[in-house]
Amino acid sequence: MLSLGLDTTGAWCTAALVNEARVIAAKSENIGRGHAERLAPMVQEIFRQADQTPANLDRIGVCTGPGSFTGLRVALSFAKGLALPHKTPTLGLSVLELLAFQADPNAQKKVVSISNVKRGEVCWAVYESSQEISPPRIQSIEEARAAITHISAELVVGDGAELIGLKSDHKIVSGPVLAWLAQHNDPGLYPASAFYSRAPDAKLPGGIDPKLTAHT
Repeated sequence: MLSLGLDTTGAWCTAALVNEARVIAAKSENIGRGHAERLAPMVQEIFRQADQTPANLDRIGVCTGPGSFTGLRVALSFAKGLALPHKTPTLGLSVLELLAFQADPNAQKKVVSISNVKRGEVCWAVYESSQEISPPRIQSIEEARAAITHISAELVVGDGAELIGLKSDHKIVSGPVLAWLAQHNDPGLYPASAFYSRAPDAKLPGGIDPKLTAHT
């Protein structure tokens, strides 16, 4: 099975191509901005390196957030456009879930996963044995610190951990892990829908909130 993993939720632009046994080609660049311009060439590069084409893909995995309005839509829109001609099954997985899995691949521990969603807030969730036991919530740093203090977590992951005074060794989404998880999960249970950390600042003409029309 050949699968592609894509992530543009944060500063990193990531694409990885894997089969069941190994990483065939992967690129990940800390570009800050400009994901829309960089992602397509990056994907072309890894397909060329692997001597593969999108027609050969069996699955696409894309990171759904939490993240910014613009950043999330880059990979989501690209993944759906790539999947459409060949009806390639596409799965969406959150940063929180991905980082928890990366830290606990054997599904044996309780993990708190925390993302910095800016403006003095974090988004966090709790996973135990790779199962979500506390769904994602967005809170102020102070509220999250108070709540997480009472959770007997064995691991803490994510770029929001330091904001509440905790250490994290896993902060960056792995493209290969995302691609492998796409192979082993049901597309029907993991829709490729954006998980926005907040509504976009911009408004469409007529006062329509883009959040209401943004799911791609």
